[in-house]
Amino acid sequence: MKGKNISEEIKEIIEIAKKSGIEEFNLEIEGLKISFKFTPKETPSSVVTEILENKTEKPKEVEKDTFLVKSPLVGVFYRKPNPNAKPFVEIGDIVEKGQTLCIVETMKIMNEIQTEKKGKILKIFPEDGSTVEAEQPLFELEAIYED
Repeated sequence: MKGKNISEEIKEIIEIAKKSGIEEFNLEIEGLKISFKFTPKETPSSVVTEILENKTEKPKEVEKDTFLVKSPLVGVFYRKPNPNAKPFVEIGDIVEKGQTLCIVETMKIMNEIQTEKKGKILKIFPEDGSTVEAEQPLFELEAIYED
């Protein structure tokens, strides 16, 4: 692919992947990460690509009908109210506005993190017991609108 710029190369990769009928594609070369996913409703112009120029995993940009719940502060992320309890939520759970999703412990204070909208849990980003930063995404949810 000599003589082409990176965006031309990415477009060519997308076209090859689309023609081959694959649904999802991930590629990482020397710290450059390319990921995309095709769904039956998508057209070539609506294919979303993501390029990260570093090797750390970051949450993908959310689509229109999804939203992120972020940590309001630095602390330790806990999925359960205590070590012997079940997690507050699991992937696939439907949660109501105001429902507790997790706890972030800061200076021995347990801060319950709640959702501001009704939704379905799509992703849980941090590992249980890991340290999180302020504004770090904790959950990705699909918004549920009531008629």
